[in-house]
Amino acid sequence: MTRLQELAICLALVVLPGCVTTPVVNYGPENKQLKDQLSDRETQIQQLKTENEQLRRQVQALSQAKQEVRMPTASEIQTALKKAGFYKGPIDGQIGTQTKESIQKFQKANGMNPDGVVGSRTWTALSKYLSAK
Repeated sequence: MTRLQELAICLALVVLPGCVTTPVVNYGPENKQLKDQLSDRETQIQQLKTENEQLRRQVQALSQAKQEVRMPTASEIQTALKKAGFYKGPIDGQIGTQTKESIQKFQKANGMNPDGVVGSRTWTALSKYLSAK
């Protein structure tokens, strides 16, 4: 190896390590602000993941506990309405004007469309009174 080659290798060993290192640069408050925003987003992502998991479990539980809604008889509707305090007439098993008006009052009081029809949503809310004493 020639003296010139040895000198070139020594020079390379001295110069190259300086080329590979990255100087530390302080980007100021913008860098901290971006880091804070990133941290906030990571926190939000974690919260959304947790919420998503909770909702997934609720959906799974609801699908497992899925119950068939049985439509009630007129007498059951009248009895439930009476126990809920919305019907004053006799339990005659007939959906007449007084019963329809009672259904509408119940629906309105419970934030439903007061159409006077006992559908599954109305019956789900009303049926709780059927078993009440």
